[in-house]
Amino acid sequence: MTPLIDVIFILIMFFLLSSTFGIWRPLDVSLGRSAPGQGTETASPSKTPAVLIIVRSGDGTGQAQLTVNGVDLGLERLSEELDRLAGLGAANALLIPDRETDFQQVVRILDEARSSKLKRVSLHLK
Repeated sequence: MTPLIDVIFILIMFFLLSSTFGIWRPLDVSLGRSAPGQGTETASPSKTPAVLIIVRSGDGTGQAQLTVNGVDLGLERLSEELDRLAGLGAANALLIPDRETDFQQVVRILDEARSSKLKRVSLHLK
């Protein structure tokens, strides 16, 4: 009886360790760098982002500081503000993170922006 319990325990451990409990979904990101030889002066108005999101590294709190079209706000209000701007006609956004910003914070902000009503979010790396 003891070997049977050991085998069952090993099978349970195998299935627990090989399972994923998080929801994985793709995050489509358009990198906002232009190709060499193409100037920014030839950009059409439809490709110009209507929303500018600037991310600065936090002041030691570990939380990133967001500025959306010149207005400072927290991550919890980002989706609400992007939905408001999308309702006013904005279709795309440009996200510019600071070099010191944590990558996980950038992904969290991209995911939050993707859940808004905006059609496209581009990431521009300095």
